Amino acid sequence: MTQVSKEIRNQIIRYVIYIIFVLGLTALAFYLTVGNNVTTIFETLQKANVWYIIAILAIVLGCILFRSIAIFVLTRLFEKKYFFHRAIAIDQVGALYRMVTPAGLGGHFMETYTYKKQGVKISDALSVIAMYSIVYQLVLIIYGLITIICKHQLVNEIGYVSISFSNAGTASVPLWVLIAIGFTFNVLAIGLIYLVSYSNGFYKFVKGPFGNLLRKVRIVKDKEQYNEKLDAAITNFRSNLKLLLKNVPVLLITAVALFAYITISYSVPYFCGLSLGNTSPYANFWDSVLLSNFHQMVTCIIPIPGNSLLSELFFLRLFYPSSGPNFFDTEEIARASLLLWRSLMFIFPLIIACLFTVIYRPRKRKNIDENQEDQNPQE
Repeated sequence: MTQVSKEIRNQIIRYVIYIIFVLGLTALAFYLTVGNNVTTIFETLQKANVWYIIAILAIVLGCILFRSIAIFVLTRLFEKKYFFHRAIAIDQVGALYRMVTPAGLGGHFMETYTYKKQGVKISDALSVIAMYSIVYQLVLIIYGLITIICKHQLVNEIGYVSISFSNAGTASVPLWVLIAIGFTFNVLAIGLIYLVSYSNGFYKFVKGPFGNLLRKVRIVKDKEQYNEKLDAAITNFRSNLKLLLKNVPVLLITAVALFAYITISYSVPYFCGLSLGNTSPYANFWDSVLLSNFHQMVTCIIPIPGNSLLSELFFLRLFYPSSGPNFFDTEEIARASLLLWRSLMFIFPLIIACLFTVIYRPRKRKNIDENQEDQNPQE
């Protein structure tokens, strides 16, 4: 067994453990959501309008479509004969491992491996993944700014997010603090590497004092290797950003596709409410989108695989707060909508991605460079 095969096997075992962990947390979250209202909540779910359920399933497919469009146009920068169904495969493989790993960081390795099996050079695959990440983070930042500007009053009205700890009491945290931290995380995801790449002072700090600190706390074992990886990351970021800016049509198509993906995926709580007969005056399409964006900012703070348990907790705190306007009419509708939303937007896509990853067997192009066979996709 080659080194690459062993690494893939170990990754798969690790991801299976992640899946079991995530589903366990999700089951716990569902149990806590239902609580003592099992009969009422399930009666509410039984009355769901099937056409809105179908609409949500169409949104799930739309999310796959828009993400795949972004992957497709970026990959075509390097592979002129790349086909769209291959982009769907990359999206589904990446989606599976993002959903079950902390902070969604586990998808890149398997995306690179799948690209390699498709006949795409590893260097090109890494560039596509890097450019996708750059555009996605920029879209998140822009969306975050729009949300904060448009809905800052709602944040003030909700005020605090209360978290109960059984008999230990309740902790109340200002919502604006959580949102500020989450938005900062989104900015830092791309802002730090931009500063390192284009600010000599910050580069010297990261390479010098910060690198020494990491070595002292044993996060970094080899300082020379750390510096080499840092320089490689800076070079790749600069070249990929330059390539993006030179190909404006590709940049625009990717950005629009990711804007569309985020918008429709964030609208699902609205359709969940409609399916259950929600008539709250505070419930509309754009409120759903913007509240969901706040939800993303808050849940990105703690890197739990799949955001399980955390996602369900803050869904209720944002869409049915103890103070301020309620997106849902009643607590039963809010909790039933949560079950519906999480099932259709997490468990269902997870099943699709699992099946696709198990069944999909990429076929290489005949003109692939044979030297790639023994190349480690982590390089």
